[in-house]
Amino acid sequence: MAKVEKVVAKAAQRVKATAATARKKGQALAKAAGKRAATQARDTIDRAGRQTAAMATKVADKVSGRAKRRKRAKVAAAVAGAAAVAAAAGVSLARRRKR
Repeated sequence: MAKVEKVVAKAAQRVKATAATARKKGQALAKAAGKRAATQARDTIDRAGRQTAAMATKVADKVSGRAKRRKRAKVAAAVAGAAAVAAAAGVSLARRRKR
């Protein structure tokens, strides 16, 4: 009878220990999930802020006429880049002809 009581007591201890471990793990997971949720929320807020700033800049550019100047500058840069590429291609072709 004493042997059975010892076995039962050990089993009860194991159950308690397992329950405590499970509780600790559950709390850790909950904390991690909370952190992840907070991080995601922060990222979403940051993204929204950046988009709002970009929109405000766009509106301000349109009002002030800076948008046209920017577009002109972009086109000019594209033309200059294309010219540089064409010149480089011309130089390489000329080198090939020399050979």
